[in-house]
Amino acid sequence: MCDYCSDIKKTEYFSSPKLYEETIEYIKDLVENRGFIVVEESCKLGEHIKDGHWIDDIIYHVIKCPKCGKKFTCTVNTYRGGGSFK
Repeated sequence: MCDYCSDIKKTEYFSSPKLYEETIEYIKDLVENRGFIVVEESCKLGEHIKDGHWIDDIIYHVIKCPKCGKKFTCTVNTYRGGGSFK
């Protein structure tokens, strides 16, 4: 971790779909405005719902800091609930 990514707002547990949605918007902002790089994903950022339903039981995105390469993973279990961004 470096000075550039040390202030990333992590979420230990998604207690609601709303918190997951807010985190996805935050990750999109990191990618679009701060240069973070998507290295792996189960779907495009912001395309996790189709026709009003989750696209899969497990949805994930891995991004990395453009300065030091530290990876951050966002995973959500849409079937059982929960997940995190760390």
